[in-house]
Amino acid sequence: MNRAQWSALRDGLCYAALTILVWGANALQRGLWQDDVQALGQAFVRSSNDHYLRALFAPDVGPLRRLTVLPSAIANATPQPIWALQILCAVVWLAHGLLAGWIVGLLLPGRRWTRFVVVCLTLTATSDLMTGSMVTLAYNVAALLVLAAIGCALIWLGRGRIVALVASSVLLACSLLTMDVALPAVPFLALLFVGFGGWHLTPRLGGLVVAWGIILVPIAIVEFSFLHNPTSYAAMALVPPSRDVLVRMITLWLDNFAPWRWPFARPEWYARPSPVISAAWMAAGSLLAASLFLIRLRPKTDDAGSGDGPRSVHLTILFATMALAANAAYALVWFSEIHYRTHILSRVWASMAIGILAGWTGMRSPGQRWAAAAIVTAFVFLGTWGGIERQDFFLASWREHQRELASILNAAPSLRPGTAVILRSATTSGRYLATEAPYLASHWLLLLYNDPQLRTMRLNPERGSGCNPTAGGIDC
Repeated sequence: MNRAQWSALRDGLCYAALTILVWGANALQRGLWQDDVQALGQAFVRSSNDHYLRALFAPDVGPLRRLTVLPSAIANATPQPIWALQILCAVVWLAHGLLAGWIVGLLLPGRRWTRFVVVCLTLTATSDLMTGSMVTLAYNVAALLVLAAIGCALIWLGRGRIVALVASSVLLACSLLTMDVALPAVPFLALLFVGFGGWHLTPRLGGLVVAWGIILVPIAIVEFSFLHNPTSYAAMALVPPSRDVLVRMITLWLDNFAPWRWPFARPEWYARPSPVISAAWMAAGSLLAASLFLIRLRPKTDDAGSGDGPRSVHLTILFATMALAANAAYALVWFSEIHYRTHILSRVWASMAIGILAGWTGMRSPGQRWAAAAIVTAFVFLGTWGGIERQDFFLASWREHQRELASILNAAPSLRPGTAVILRSATTSGRYLATEAPYLASHWLLLLYNDPQLRTMRLNPERGSGCNPTAGGIDC
């Protein structure tokens, strides 16, 4: 093994360690939390369909979401679906960092220090409430696919490899058929590609425009119709534009650059369960992450001839603007005020902006390089703390959910075929139950009783649901 290979191996071990600290320290102890049970339940139901493949790729909520259930279907086919989901989540999270570094390496060749920083910043960017949860698996898969599509497009533009053009188009289509997280970035990617080609309309750029246009035009038409259909899911999921939405958009964007907020000032949905991991362990894990980062960062340098100042500044502004666009799109969605699935891609764009700016600043003088290194190390330290905090939150929530689900099975260990189940509870104020909403209760019971045909009803006085006795039975 030569020196370059040995260095790459040690970098890979550092990336794996950061992923474990941020995502997987207790991954195999954490279970499902919210919409991840719906995805797994849908995969379970579709697997029992006589026309399995047709059912597997049926649209989910929106007409474009035809690959959304696929990650859960893969996990459902294994003996341990929840463990499989956690492993998939960790692999996708790691891939986000590697792909972000790959893209920066293609845009700024020779910037080894910058590329390493971007990878580590992406792996420890934990601004989203759902960091550490399997709820965002499909969203993160869509983000992974569009990042891979960008990298392949840059290879096509730089080297003219036709296979890269085909791969880029296919990856883009798969991303948008999984989730629509990439759509706000498309106009800015056009600027990125034109700038990468020297602001000239070349045959390669024309080929990329045609290939991506074949994918984007029909998808944009379908998405526009979906968003403006008053009877669609989007009509319920989106809030009307207002001054509050504008303020929320700015707040979400600024949060990408305020890592101290990720562990210490994160908005909460409900009363936090009793902590499992102490603050001392969170601090120790964060210190370990920062130490590993600095050990690998110290021997790296950017090539002296690669310091293209204007290009670095332009890319920093572009990626920061892409983060703003991503946050703006999700500021219109319910629960965005608690950062619920709002930073899927914005955290990646922000990490790239910070890393590129830090690399360019550090090349100007030794003093500025130390300052840039200190700032990015603070991001890694606080981001890791935020990731461990999320793991603690979801592990504590899962332990409460385990007790709740066990009580259902204790009350009814098995069911006769054709039985319908009614769940009821008193007030749940201040808590979040696994069966909080009817659709969550339905999918949980499908999985608990291994019955894809099971009928369920969730009664909750806070949601105005209940039953009254009638001559023929009960009326709910």
